[in-house]
Amino acid sequence: MNFVFIINPHSGKGKKAEKIIRLIKENIISPYEIVFTEYSGHATELAEKFAKKNTDAVVAVGGDGTINEVARALVKSGSALGIIPAGSGNGFARSLHIPLDTVKAVRLLNEPYIKTIDCGKINDKYFFGICGVGFDALVGARFQHFGKRGPLPYFYIGVKEYIKYNFEAFSVEENGINTEYQPLLIAVANTSEYGNGASIAPQADPADGMLDLCVIDRMKIIHALKDVRLLFNEKINKSPFYVHRRIKSIVIHRKSKQGYYHVDGEPFIDEGDLKISIVPSSLKVCVHGN
Repeated sequence: MNFVFIINPHSGKGKKAEKIIRLIKENIISPYEIVFTEYSGHATELAEKFAKKNTDAVVAVGGDGTINEVARALVKSGSALGIIPAGSGNGFARSLHIPLDTVKAVRLLNEPYIKTIDCGKINDKYFFGICGVGFDALVGARFQHFGKRGPLPYFYIGVKEYIKYNFEAFSVEENGINTEYQPLLIAVANTSEYGNGASIAPQADPADGMLDLCVIDRMKIIHALKDVRLLFNEKINKSPFYVHRRIKSIVIHRKSKQGYYHVDGEPFIDEGDLKISIVPSSLKVCVHGN
């Protein structure tokens, strides 16, 4: 196999990128090239270029945002996605059991198993982990501009925003039937977790040709604090506030004029309907062989 490593130098600290480069040079036995992203969206441009050159694997070195940028260029291509986790949450890597230890993640690429998985599409954007609306999208937007990464700042923002959160109303349309919600959040999952071990869809399988619709109903903060632990031990489906069903496509209608939604953790603002669907067997990924 031949590889190209696309490195986001802003994932983690500068020394982290230097360490990963050193480990690539020490451990990768196949031909490879290393390139760096310089701006938002650059990883997609680079991945498209190397996919057209029939590169066997394009490796995203970064967090879920970098992985999304690289992966969207590889959908239905001949190139596989490789992953070296270097973000703050690493939800996609965790869901696919990619080692978080950098040495192990690099060495995996010497003898990878190429697995074909599904991806999702929300309007014109691909997602590979989770997309959604509601509280998690709002917290993601606040977190993006907070300046610090990790679970503690995220938890702090979450508690602060929950106290004043205005529960939005949504209608979810599936096969012409509308279901009304005024939830804490609505997540559509291809893989199981957001990141840092928070599993919103413990039953999700990224290769089953289905997406998992997960709704957490509105609740008082005392119940929310109690249910947080269920997210981190893969038992959120035991919560009485949790609704789940498997889908192929839905449309989320927002009752307010506009609001946040997120795509693999990246927040956006929408002013219309969100059309979400499965794109089955559309992405090849380098994972463990056992």
